[in-house]
Amino acid sequence: MNLVVHIPYRADEESSRALSLARQTSSLTMEWVDGQKVAIAIFYSLLTGIDLAIQLIGEAVRLSRAWASVNSKRMSSLIKLWQRLVCYRDTLVVYDSACYCREKIALYNTLVGCDAHRCPVPCQFLCTPCKDMAQEGTTIYPEKRFEVVATLAEIDWCPSLKLPAQSGLSRTPPLNPGLATT
Repeated sequence: MNLVVHIPYRADEESSRALSLARQTSSLTMEWVDGQKVAIAIFYSLLTGIDLAIQLIGEAVRLSRAWASVNSKRMSSLIKLWQRLVCYRDTLVVYDSACYCREKIALYNTLVGCDAHRCPVPCQFLCTPCKDMAQEGTTIYPEKRFEVVATLAEIDWCPSLKLPAQSGLSRTPPLNPGLATT
């Protein structure tokens, strides 16, 4: 996985905290973009740099024109990326990451309500785009549904995410299976 954070290079206190963290990354380069100097911090491995990545994203959130990409895909929000990185880090320190993910989605479902409690992909970040697709009646190939939802949720990069094809499930339930009748 490749995480790249773009930080506007300015001589103010907020920028200096982010730039100080960026200097600790695997690779830091400076480039001129649209007449502004930008620091580009690269994390080649999150396993070794997850805590630093979370800190850097947390500081970059405060900076206008800061942004990040994961595996060359621009993330829509640094706050969303920060949330996903924290969740991924938490899966690294538990004995059973799949169980951790199931517990998180169970809590999420309890808080917001979801008719699809039988979803084979336990990830709290997939629920909202999945529900949106179900409400819109989006037509996609069933075998690609969870890949599309993971991409929309901007969590398709997560090594802890196990999509049905990856986990060996052969049957994919409908997008909105409704309440269980058993």
